[in-house]
Parts: sequence; structure tokens; C-alpha cells
Amino acid sequence: MELGEPECTGGCCGFLSVVVQRLGDIVQWSDWEVPYAPAALPPEFHFDAGQYDAELDHVEADRWWQVHT
Repeated sequence: MELGEPECTGGCCGFLSVVVQRLGDIVQWSDWEVPYAPAALPPEFHFDAGQYDAELDHVEADRWWQVHT
């Protein structure tokens, strides 16, 4: 699921990339790619899969934050 994408590309003005995996009852964010990265990349994050799914459903249902052009 893609929640957002900039108008430009990674080669233009940079990007933030993370691998999102479901590992049983856990959703893991890892393997960050950050252009012009600081000395330390973000750590792995782990989320309860049920809560993660509920939050994705909430975001999909309520897109107040999305800019309409």
C-alpha cells in the first residue's frame, strides 16, 4: 500500500525508503535508505500487526491530510 509519493523522484530531491514486512503477529520496518543519511539510520521498528492494520484502515478511510490538486 502506498500512502504517499512526492512529485519528484529520489534522484531529484531525495527519498526515504523502508522495507515493511509482516512476520506473524508483528509488522517490522527495517533496511532504511535515506539519501544524504545522517551518521546513524533509524532503528528497526516493530508494531503489533492487528493495531497496524487498524491504523492503515483508519488512514485509508480518512484522507484529510491528502492534498487535492
